[in-house]
Amino acid sequence: MSKATEAAIALNVAFAKCVPANQKKRMSDAEWALSLQKFHLEARAIRKRLALGPLARALATYHFQKRLLKAGFDADIVRKVVFSLVLNAFTARA
Repeated sequence: MSKATEAAIALNVAFAKCVPANQKKRMSDAEWALSLQKFHLEARAIRKRLALGPLARALATYHFQKRLLKAGFDADIVRKVVFSLVLNAFTARA
């Protein structure tokens, strides 16, 4: 299994842990922001643990996006999550 695939699986697990999909009520903006912040911390740890370079990060993000869409998440939400992932956790800064 490639590092990108391993990272995508780890991101999927982290997202499911931080942002539960089977909630009875709609999350408030504050709850959503806190959940995303937790996810970004986990994603940053995954990036560092797997020592992902720029290409592996791009591939992992792409695979993660496909997994979210396949899981039935709304395309607009997936776009926002992936964009925020790239900006906040998968950038080149430490």
